[in-house]
Amino acid sequence: MTILEVLIAAVLLTFVVLGTLASISRAMNLMNHARMITLSSQVLQSAIEDLRLKNYSNLKAYAAQSQPRDFTSFITSELLSSTFTRTMTLTANFTTVYSSTSTRQGKISVIFTLTWRESNGTFTRTALTYFSEMGLSDYIYVGF
Repeated sequence: MTILEVLIAAVLLTFVVLGTLASISRAMNLMNHARMITLSSQVLQSAIEDLRLKNYSNLKAYAAQSQPRDFTSFITSELLSSTFTRTMTLTANFTTVYSSTSTRQGKISVIFTLTWRESNGTFTRTALTYFSEMGLSDYIYVGF
C-alpha cells in the first residue's frame, strides 16, 4: 500500500512541478513582450524627437521622396542598438498636409511604423505626429 501511495504522490508532484515550470515560462515570455512594447514606444518617441531637431526644409525633402522612408539605420546609429532592437525595422510615411503659401504655413504629417519579431510572431507599433513650418508652440505670450 505504501508503494502505491508514494507513486501517486510522485505523479501529483510531477504535475505540480511541470505546471509551475510552464507558468514561469509563460510569465517570462509575457514579461519580454511587455519589455519590447515599452522599448518600441521609446524608439518611436526618440525618432520623433530627432525629427523635431531638423529644419522644416529637411522634412519637406523627405515628403518629396518615395514613401515609406526607411529609418532603420536610426536605431543602429543611435545609442538604441542592443540585442532587443536587432529585429526592429523603422519606416516613416511623410505626407504634406498643407503646402506653404503666402497665407498659410506648411504642415507635414509623419506616421512612424516600428516592426519587430519575437518568438511568437511579428508585432507593430505606429505613431502619428505633425510638423508645422514655424515649429511647435505650446505656450501663448500675452502682451501687457
